[in-house]
Amino acid sequence: GVVGVTLANGQTVASGGVICNAPVWSLRSLLDDAGRQLLETAGAPPNKRQSINDDNDDETTKKGYLTNLDEIEQTRSFLHLHLALNATDLDLTKLEAHYTVMAQGLSDPTAELNMIAVSNPCVLDDTLAPPGTIVVHAYGAGNEPYDIWNNNNSTKLSRAEYNALKEQRAQVLWDAVESIIPDAKSRTILSLIGSPITHERYLRRPNGTYGAATEDLLPDGSTAIGGLVLCGDSIFPGIGVPAVAVNGAGAANAMVSVWDHWRAMDRLKDQGVL
Repeated sequence: GVVGVTLANGQTVASGGVICNAPVWSLRSLLDDAGRQLLETAGAPPNKRQSINDDNDDETTKKGYLTNLDEIEQTRSFLHLHLALNATDLDLTKLEAHYTVMAQGLSDPTAELNMIAVSNPCVLDDTLAPPGTIVVHAYGAGNEPYDIWNNNNSTKLSRAEYNALKEQRAQVLWDAVESIIPDAKSRTILSLIGSPITHERYLRRPNGTYGAATEDLLPDGSTAIGGLVLCGDSIFPGIGVPAVAVNGAGAANAMVSVWDHWRAMDRLKDQGVL
């Protein structure tokens, strides 16, 4: 089972349980030789549906469990447009807090850069931006491919090429914003574009992914290594509060029994917290 973690400075922190929110594709590099061997030769936890082997593919089932984790399909990345706009003469009462714009229609909601989300939070709280301004966030909902950003695994894009590609790819996001605020560009005080490369670099997501594309990979993140629990977007993909809440609850269920949960809740009730 788990004995702890070794930090980058060599210090070891002993623990009988570790919750790992690193991408599942990085798990191999975080385990020692014994851990890698154990997870490679073990099956999925017996009470879990093995989605990675659901197709009964001979080649898949011949591979070790850790190798299968390495090869799990990744979701596509996101493309973001963050805006600060001059709100002079803009009637916020006529705007919604959130919009979904289907750039190519409803025929295929998962198509590349089709479903565009536009968030307009100042409608709910006008203190989120200085007086006379608003912030707007538009993004492609997990529908931006990574390959075009790494030049299809060929030569690395130059800075000029990268910036030009950001502007080109973000046009659909501008179109979505302008379908709501037609003069958004002329109102722009600041605009920032986040690409799959941004996610890869600053959030350490392999290929800018937002998680595993395999449904119900490990519902509570438990593994064949006692005390090692996985969580994060590799287990339940996505961003924001919903994904974090599901992952946290799943990890808690893996580490602590339902009976312990109930006893803890009873104590909180006795203290008047619940």
